[in-house]
Amino acid sequence: MSEQNPKQNIIRFPLSRRERRQRLLDSKDARIRMTALLRMLCGWALVLGTAMFLIANYRIFTPTSLRTLGSYIAAGIRSHDGDITTINYENETFSDGALFESGLAYADSDALFLSRAGSMTTLRYSLGYSDPAVESSTNYVLVYDRGGVKAALVGSAGAVAELKLESTILNGSIGRSGRFVLTTNEHGYRTAAAVYDTAGKEVFKYRASEYYIVSAVLSPDCNTLGILAFRQNGVTLESHVLFFDVSSGKQVSDTALTDALGVTLTYSENNAAIALCDTGLYHVTRRGTVDVLLELSSQDLIATASQGSTMAVAVRSYLNDARSDLYTVRNGSLHGPFALTEEPTALAVSNAGTAVLSASGVTVYNTSAEPQWHNDDAVGARRVLMTDDGTVFLLYNRNARIFTAHSERSEEVYADN
Repeated sequence: MSEQNPKQNIIRFPLSRRERRQRLLDSKDARIRMTALLRMLCGWALVLGTAMFLIANYRIFTPTSLRTLGSYIAAGIRSHDGDITTINYENETFSDGALFESGLAYADSDALFLSRAGSMTTLRYSLGYSDPAVESSTNYVLVYDRGGVKAALVGSAGAVAELKLESTILNGSIGRSGRFVLTTNEHGYRTAAAVYDTAGKEVFKYRASEYYIVSAVLSPDCNTLGILAFRQNGVTLESHVLFFDVSSGKQVSDTALTDALGVTLTYSENNAAIALCDTGLYHVTRRGTVDVLLELSSQDLIATASQGSTMAVAVRSYLNDARSDLYTVRNGSLHGPFALTEEPTALAVSNAGTAVLSASGVTVYNTSAEPQWHNDDAVGARRVLMTDDGTVFLLYNRNARIFTAHSERSEEVYADN
C-alpha cells in the first residue's frame, strides 16, 4: 500500500511591488487596507514635499552656497588661538577694516580676511594692493586700492566682482544692496564717480570737468547718487552737493555751499543727505534746499564717524569744564551738544548709540547721549567700530578686541544730574 503525501497549501508571494501593494489594498481586513492606503499617501506627500523644498530653496545648492558651507566647516575644524573676545590678524597687521556679518572684514596689502570672534577666519581673498580700503554692507564687502586701479566686491564665499580700472581710485563707498561707488582721478577730467552693480557692471558714471569730488555715496534704496565736491570760485573754495538719478543718469539738483570745503557726505534718508564741511553741518535735500544744522570752525573739528543714516561729530568746547562737545545727526535731526570730559581720539556710531574712544578707554552712549558703560582696558586702539546691539570692536595694530557692557573691567556709567 502506497503512502500518499498530504496536500500542501502553498500561497505564492508576489514578486512585484505593485502587485504586493494592490493585494494589501484589496485585503479583507479593513485595518490592513487603511494602513496600506496611509502608507501610500505618506510616501507621495514626502516626495511632493521634497520637490517643493528643492524648488523653493534651490539657491542653497548653488556653487556659491556650497563653497560657503565648505568654508564654514573648514573654519570650524581649524584650531584657533585666542579667546572669543579677540580676533588675531592673520599677518599680524592691517590697513583698514569694517564690520561684516557677526565679525570683522579687514585687509592688509596681501589679502582681505573675513573673521569672527576667536580668530576664526572664514575667508581669505588675495589682494596685492599697496593701500587697501574696506567698506561693507549687509551681504558684501568692498575692498579697493587707494591710489591704485583695482577693486573687488566680496561675499561670504568669495569675490563676486573684480575690477581693474584705467584711472587711479581716490575713494569708494558701498550701498545697502551691494551696489558700490568708486571715485577716480579720471583722465581728461578733474574727477569722476561711477556706480557699479553687484556683478561689477558700470550702471552710471559722472565725469566732473570743474569739480573735485570729495565724497560719493548711494541713497538707502541705491537709486540716487549723492556727491560732495568743491571747486575754486575766484579766491575762495565753494562746495556743491549734487544728486543724480542712477537709472536715468539725469542730474536732479546742484546745491552750492558757499565758502565751505567739503569733508564727507552721509545720507539721512532717500531724499536728503548730511554734508560735513569745514564750516559746519548742512542738511541738503534733492530739491536743493539747505538747512544749516551746526556752524563750526575747521580748527575745532576733532573727530567724525558715520554709519547708515547717522553721523557723529566731536568738536572742541569752550564752555564750562568740558574738553569737547559731541553732536549726533540721526534721521536728519541734530542732537547735542553733549559735554565730554576728554578729547576723543576716535568715534563710532550705530543704531545703538555712540562709542567714544579716548586716552582713558572707551565710553558708550545711548541714542540720547546718556553714558552707559566705560572700559579703561580699551586703550591704544587705532579705530573703533560699533554694532547695532552696542558691541564695540577696537582695532589695534596686531589684533581686534571685542568689548560689551558685560566685559571684564566694563563699568556702568551714570549721567550727572
